[in-house]
Amino acid sequence: MNKELSAHEVAKWFIYNNRQLANGYLDENVKLNKLLYFANLMFFCVKKELLLKDEFVAFRLGPVVYSIYKDYRYNGLDKIPNNDEIKGISDEQKQFLNIVNFVYGNKDSKELIDDSHSHNIWNAVKELIPNNPPIIFENIDDTTCEYFNNLYNVYKNFDFSNIKKEVINGSVYFYNKNNIDIDDYINQLAVMPKSDEPKYIENIDGELVFS
Repeated sequence: MNKELSAHEVAKWFIYNNRQLANGYLDENVKLNKLLYFANLMFFCVKKELLLKDEFVAFRLGPVVYSIYKDYRYNGLDKIPNNDEIKGISDEQKQFLNIVNFVYGNKDSKELIDDSHSHNIWNAVKELIPNNPPIIFENIDDTTCEYFNNLYNVYKNFDFSNIKKEVINGSVYFYNKNNIDIDDYINQLAVMPKSDEPKYIENIDGELVFS
């Protein structure tokens, strides 16, 4: 059994690894809370254990750890931490965080709100807002859990340490630095139409392939 983590430690990990979350206001605060929520949900669906020991409650904009919301807004949690401040997260737990950051980290706050509002554990308590009822992860439906299990299985052996991100002409591209020298493709990517969705690029037999 894994040790449950503090939401503050995991929040620092997300801010360190997704620096667009730093020095923000409401949108970044909401997005950080949604990344924590999706990480907790994926971990529960796969491991049948909670990743975080902190309680999520229902706000109008979706599930929130209230202390994270408050400390991000008022107490300096929005600053980029030093790497040595992030402690106690196992390699297995970090892989879950990497997957969530890779899949959801480039979505905007509205997209993440809409995703979280589609879940039965949100809809079961939303009528009780503004009393901020707790989100009960144990009640998540089988269809949602199957989705998160499948997502985890796709990426569980993925080496995120070699994955880099570039924003070119407004589009977000991910690539493996061992597979691609991005400088070789800058001119080609600079004239590509802007994409609203991040793309993963690979060099397969000398051809640039998007997925």
